[in-house]
Amino acid sequence: MSSVHAFSVRTLTRPEDFRAVMDLQRLIYGDDPTTHIARHTLVSYARNGGQVLGAFEDELLVGFLVAFLGTDSLDPRRPAMANLKLVIERLAVHPDYRGIGLASQLARQQREMAVMQGIRLVTIAFDPLSSRDAYLYIRKLGAMVQLYVPDYFGVDEHEAWERNITLSPDRMVAEWWLTRNRVEERLFGKRNSLTLAQYLDAGMPIINPSQPGPEVFCPHPYQGELKLPDGAMMLIEIPSDCSAILHGDPELATAWRDHARQVFSIAFQEGYVATDLMRESFEERERTFYLMSYDGPRFSIEIE
Repeated sequence: MSSVHAFSVRTLTRPEDFRAVMDLQRLIYGDDPTTHIARHTLVSYARNGGQVLGAFEDELLVGFLVAFLGTDSLDPRRPAMANLKLVIERLAVHPDYRGIGLASQLARQQREMAVMQGIRLVTIAFDPLSSRDAYLYIRKLGAMVQLYVPDYFGVDEHEAWERNITLSPDRMVAEWWLTRNRVEERLFGKRNSLTLAQYLDAGMPIINPSQPGPEVFCPHPYQGELKLPDGAMMLIEIPSDCSAILHGDPELATAWRDHARQVFSIAFQEGYVATDLMRESFEERERTFYLMSYDGPRFSIEIE
């Protein structure tokens, strides 16, 4: 692999393209077919208004994005066209091509296509303990999160760990409002994001500071009482390397899953929204924090 990359992103429609997606899924997720999007599903999305995008270096598929059309169901009384959105089901990159902005490039291409179609909202469900996913969707793309769903897929967490799928069976649902100013600012660098030090200097509280563990990449979750601040913003910590915990310490993974479910459920119920993510060195450890901003009380809609 050369040190300089030139990628092209295109819509996948050819049979050989879908075969390449299946091959890349096996490389990334292993041979378990339950972790793959089936080929016939990819074809159905591509032929019926969804998006199947591929990133290529020459003719080698090195990343793909799969999305389908859905509706925002917060108020089911509204007509479907008023609630139309895209749902990202999978955004994956070849292991040798990570960390060079390829996932962002795929998402940008999707955004351009969606805006041309008149779609303004894209949603993505991701593991709340995956700092890599949160950094991409919230920090780099400008999405926000105000919904936490326990046991999103109905898969037992131990089954998920054994198959190396995820640290948590829960999901955050990110809302990526494609034409809002914050998205433009994050995508095109129109405003610099604040650092962790700047937030801490301004008195921003960390409501669940982790404790160092015997392994540098395996911190332990906060054991004290959770107290939300009186101010408008706060920081919630997650482990920086969830894969190390997933593969090395199932009991610690359970502790982080339970802790994250508790702290995020409380925060979202009290009206906080995840608006940023920071991964920086702090107190001689690599640390990762969600920035939670107060957005007011939550209301539910009841249909008679």
